[in-house]
Amino acid sequence: MTNPEVISPAFEPFLEDSGPQDKREAIVIYRPAQPPQLPLRGSLRELRRRVNVIRAHAAANAASGNSIFQRYLEDSKKRAPKVGELAHDLVGDGTLPVSTFEVTRKTLPALAAQPNVLAVLPNQRIDLVWPKRVEYDALAKDELTNKLTWGLRKLDVPEVWKASKGKDINVAVLDTGVYGEHTILHDRVKEFVVIDPLGRRIETKDGKTFDYDQHGTHVCGTIAGGSTADGVAVGVAPEANLLVASINFGNAFLSNVVAGIVWAIEKGADIISMSIGLRFYEPKIDELFKSLLEQYGIVPVVAIGNENHGSTCCPGNACHALSVGAIEKRTANKVDVAPFSSGASLIFPGQQVPMVSKPDVVAPGAQIYSCIPPAKIPDGIFEYTYMDGTSMATPHVAGALALLMAAKPATPVADIIQAVRDTAEHPAADPAFRPDNRWGYGLIQPAKALKALP
Repeated sequence: MTNPEVISPAFEPFLEDSGPQDKREAIVIYRPAQPPQLPLRGSLRELRRRVNVIRAHAAANAASGNSIFQRYLEDSKKRAPKVGELAHDLVGDGTLPVSTFEVTRKTLPALAAQPNVLAVLPNQRIDLVWPKRVEYDALAKDELTNKLTWGLRKLDVPEVWKASKGKDINVAVLDTGVYGEHTILHDRVKEFVVIDPLGRRIETKDGKTFDYDQHGTHVCGTIAGGSTADGVAVGVAPEANLLVASINFGNAFLSNVVAGIVWAIEKGADIISMSIGLRFYEPKIDELFKSLLEQYGIVPVVAIGNENHGSTCCPGNACHALSVGAIEKRTANKVDVAPFSSGASLIFPGQQVPMVSKPDVVAPGAQIYSCIPPAKIPDGIFEYTYMDGTSMATPHVAGALALLMAAKPATPVADIIQAVRDTAEHPAADPAFRPDNRWGYGLIQPAKALKALP
């Protein structure tokens, strides 16, 4: 019996121009095997143990995916005998309970009817949340004076550095790549891979890194960069490890991002930073983020988008994503949510969570100074730039989480996330007004969150 609730509503526009025999690729999220008991975050030895546990867990997930596919094939032959062979591919080796399946209009119900299938969603195109503005300006006077970017100063990051600088925490960045040879990223990029349009992993010669744009390098600098030649600190967690997957967002699909997520899990990621957006709203993607949190204790940190108030970017609006909006400086002492920062309340009739307000939190996201690959423009060669966007706010949150995880390695991820929300600074003093769809729970306060954790 078909279970229409597992089929994404995004299939309607995805299949609207397809014929009865035309095949389209779907992403299937199925019920995972028993969640693994992972060792604590921290040392290299513990990381190796975590990776070994993950590999063992993947085999059980893979077997489940293959079983679903065999039953789906049998049912499809009965429903649509003229369709012919249908393809199936595990995303990774089963690390996540996710596979790609070919479907047609007639076989889609057969797939939805399979036991243990949680969600079936179209493998639609995905884009990067590009910056709203890029400026090649010199460092601001106050940043030179304080030896900090304004974002680090606003978040009181030096106070947290007394306890932690993010050592041994792995932050995966799914982006345009990274120029790992930049001086402030020295020895921070521990893993690098290219995910091609077919979802294959391509290792570069001698582990050489590259960025086909500037975006990924700028994000990595905000997460874990060191100090400029002027002694100005740029990165929130300068001792965190960066695991970078370069995805060509000019020709990328959701399956490419899932492949990057699987790679990040297998490399021992604690946090995954993403600035991505789907073409159609996809409520079923939340099952993926739920698996990340519940199976592996990995926090998906996602930009909410730059489409202004009243809209949100998917998957930043997924319930289990920690979505991030951007604040900007208005005066020397006042900040507010940037006009471009997205935010909305989504209502889901009949669901366990009837309404979701996004973003979850906000962080500095305008006039953010960070590193880029050397860029030659008429004014000279630049290795740093200012950028505006929620994708500049997102790495501030990813870096702050790395600081907290390193300082409290035995604390469950759910408790860390809750502390970040509870201690966030919101214009409304009354907790009853949180979260809203501009500030979310408020501006993150990592130092206060650290004190709130046992």
